[in-house]
Amino acid sequence: MSPTPTVRPAEPDDADAFAACHLACWEEAYSTLWGAERFEDMDVARLAARRRKEIEAGVADHYLVESDGQVVGIAIAGPTRDEDPQADRELYAIYVREAHQGSGIADALLAAAIGDGPASLWTYRDNPRAAAFYVHHDFIPNGAERTDSEGILEIRMVRR
Repeated sequence: MSPTPTVRPAEPDDADAFAACHLACWEEAYSTLWGAERFEDMDVARLAARRRKEIEAGVADHYLVESDGQVVGIAIAGPTRDEDPQADRELYAIYVREAHQGSGIADALLAAAIGDGPASLWTYRDNPRAAAFYVHHDFIPNGAERTDSEGILEIRMVRR
């Protein structure tokens, strides 16, 4: 029996595995929403280099969860980037590999990344699974909307 996966801060040496998990989660979550052509431009090495620099510089807090030696979940959080801040802390990303969803890993990642205090995040409007997860953790849409670089609508959710 394998040990219970635990959340830990990511180190620069984790950047490759962190990026590989991040990209795999994007493919699992957004393959139909984004389309194959968006994934063609993605490069794990480039994403890993970016994550390594961010981790080394302390630009944002990076967390990961390993199971059987594989990174199966990641989270990134830091100061809000919004021009009209709704909270001091923002969840930039949280992803768990499909095979591990529903296991409590996302709950643990969220707690590590932003605690239980006020925070904000942006999520795709047409992502009901993510929205349900955030509502379960007391986030509510606050009416703000924006589009990502591909024109997909995102909504802001806030926890007071």
